[in-house]
Amino acid sequence: MRHELRDIPPAPRRVRWRPLFAHRWLLFVPGAVLLVIGCLLAWLMFLQSGGKMSDGPRLAAGPSTRVTGTVTKVQPPRQHSDGRLRQEVNFHFPVHKDGQSTHCDGGCFVPAGTWRVGDAVPVDYLDAEPNVACIPGGVLHLDHAWLRARFWIVAVAVPGALLLLGWLAGAFQLRQVLMHGDVSIGVVHGVRRVRFLLPEMVRVDYTFRDHRARTRHNHHWVRAHGELGRRLLAQLRDGCYEEMPVLHDRTLPHWNRMLLPADFWPQPPLDIAGVDTADSSS
Repeated sequence: MRHELRDIPPAPRRVRWRPLFAHRWLLFVPGAVLLVIGCLLAWLMFLQSGGKMSDGPRLAAGPSTRVTGTVTKVQPPRQHSDGRLRQEVNFHFPVHKDGQSTHCDGGCFVPAGTWRVGDAVPVDYLDAEPNVACIPGGVLHLDHAWLRARFWIVAVAVPGALLLLGWLAGAFQLRQVLMHGDVSIGVVHGVRRVRFLLPEMVRVDYTFRDHRARTRHNHHWVRAHGELGRRLLAQLRDGCYEEMPVLHDRTLPHWNRMLLPADFWPQPPLDIAGVDTADSSS
């Protein structure tokens, strides 16, 4: 174990990305998934809502024709997301185009109690698209809250972004510890597998002395299939725990981590050719 302490490069060290991504990965994976899914659903809701919600302004801009239709169905009143009590009304109306008369069906939302089944009702329809029709004073489309892009951004994307920010803060904190932290000898007290988790993880409990010779205790998860995880599992099988290197922050020693030299990039070799021989001889 002593040679492993010597193999850890002096500060500032160059840390591999693997231990940084593995640190608090339970925040990274759900955060990334929620952020991607939330943004994708918000974009889809924006596209579908934008197409439907444009029908009302198009009908208002015209050209349109007003005819008399008949109410065929009235839904029970319901309070919508804007706080108003409305009910959906379906109607049947004639369409006069190119000297021919046909009939179309339409529907819209009107204030509750305005119309009943069988009532004659005025209907405005778009000349170019008779299927776009509405009762004057009504609303063609009212999206539910979960059909709006803002809902998915607030409910899914924002929590995912917060999880990613938490992971990023932890990874940055760990990077500072690994780059500039002091190296100590850690004594492993216990190793156990974390149940019901993929990829497989093990929990290691250890004690070490910081640069002020104060005893510190900590535990964290380690990937079972990594080099450190394999060594810890081998110690668990043998029932004999070894001393392992631990890096801790000098200012806040409770920020610490058990790692191996393989988690750092090797120190670049010294440029012996660039040394001034005259200075060395003197």
